[in-house]
Amino acid sequence: MIFATRTFPLLLAIFAISVLVQLPLLNRPLSKHHEFRTAVSLRIIKIWSDSGIEKFGFNPAMNFAKPTDKFINNKANTSGKMIDAEGNYYYVSHPPFAYYFPFFLFEFLHIKPDVLPLQLFNIGLHFLSGLFVYFIVCLLSFNRARSYPHLASVIAFTIYLFLPPTLWFQGNVYMSDMAVHTLFVIGVYIALKMIIRQKFYTFKYIFFFSLILFLMIYTSWLGVFFAFGVFVYSLLHVSKIKGFRVLIATTVIITLFALRTITYQYSQINGAESYFSEMLARILVRGSLSDTSHGLFSFLFSYLLLVKTVLVNYVVNYLAVYILLLGFVWIAFTKTKLKIMFSENGYRFIWLSVLPILLLHLTLLNYSVHDFTVLYASLFFSVLLGILYDKLKKSGVYNIAQLNRIIFVFLLACVAQFYFINRPGKTSVFGYSYAAAMEAGKFIAQNAKADEVIFVLGKEPEPQEIWYAQRNMEWAPNTKVLEEKLAKHRSAKVIVFNYTNEGISLQKRIEKIEQ
Repeated sequence: MIFATRTFPLLLAIFAISVLVQLPLLNRPLSKHHEFRTAVSLRIIKIWSDSGIEKFGFNPAMNFAKPTDKFINNKANTSGKMIDAEGNYYYVSHPPFAYYFPFFLFEFLHIKPDVLPLQLFNIGLHFLSGLFVYFIVCLLSFNRARSYPHLASVIAFTIYLFLPPTLWFQGNVYMSDMAVHTLFVIGVYIALKMIIRQKFYTFKYIFFFSLILFLMIYTSWLGVFFAFGVFVYSLLHVSKIKGFRVLIATTVIITLFALRTITYQYSQINGAESYFSEMLARILVRGSLSDTSHGLFSFLFSYLLLVKTVLVNYVVNYLAVYILLLGFVWIAFTKTKLKIMFSENGYRFIWLSVLPILLLHLTLLNYSVHDFTVLYASLFFSVLLGILYDKLKKSGVYNIAQLNRIIFVFLLACVAQFYFINRPGKTSVFGYSYAAAMEAGKFIAQNAKADEVIFVLGKEPEPQEIWYAQRNMEWAPNTKVLEEKLAKHRSAKVIVFNYTNEGISLQKRIEKIEQ
């Protein structure tokens, strides 16, 4: 009851302030900094909403309903084999749960799939993730989460909400990569609590751990790396604590069941062979060994460039965090003579929250260069800063007011960094118009007739243009490729758009292509 009347309203008020920070960027046209992922999610949800999710076997279809939108592969899959008999391509790089949750919620509430509703849903996950950050710090500090507000936990919660990656990737950008993060935070909390309190035989803990682990794997591949981390930790400690055998068995069974479910479901589209072929193609594109065909030197050079990109992403997104961490460490060493040591529970948290991310980066390095993968580290950084705050508070070298002023300045720096990376207004920091993709998509929608196959010559249409046009589009980088592709549509009416950096224009209509 105390949590509901005291703690929760406080956390909600802090969350409301973070939403005010996000507000200038919400519901603007989808454009840069990975907003194409929001466009892909919206396309899948809209197609399900228009045609019925059952029609596609609950799989993420990427082609709109018009006959002229079929048999067009717009960034759906790499191999081109994940297609059904009706010409619908499917996006199977991730499992489908991230699309189910907002889809069924929108259906239940009779909400039309659109940018703002999906962003608000994502912001809800932002709060939920922060709430479990609060619970984790309470757990590590041996404070009851259901009691009065615990200051260090509130600080960790606040830091989490205002980190630049969480403000952006749990606001404007939504897809499997972001949805799995919330489940990851919850999963770390449940596993940590299960281990610390040794609740290996308690049905409640086994059930919720199994549920979250299944949903995590059924959302994105971070769940598999989390399962591996739990499995290895349990294996290392099972000789001393026999209860870990339950955790090992549960982890293995749920992981195999989730992977079997994904494989069976996606194999229904066009057979198991097609699915495995697509996954192999995706691993070759996003894995860490994708450039081995050009020799060892080329591979090592490419590998180092990718590692550099990942490191730069961490520096750019967490610069304020590193400065605050260095400040806390400097205070600890010079002012308080504190020994910065982690308890056994601290090491458990580090293992569960850091190892899965490291494994993800090492295994899928070409995927990890996308800076949305740094979102996963926000759990570790916010909890670490909350714990360090607590240690400094207890040392007495600074009073609470002084420490809170430091945190306030840090939060201002986070907001400034967030706005610098994601500039409010009509143009990006590089002068790119946020409305460009929307204007191009709507121009296509206004000019293309329902019975015309759309061709785009020049720039490749991104998911943002496809979303705003509500049409699938064939792409040709040059006239030669255009003529080759036109030959495949002999019986169709065709409209060709010319798309350059200067804008989009209608090039020609072909009522009937000569035989």
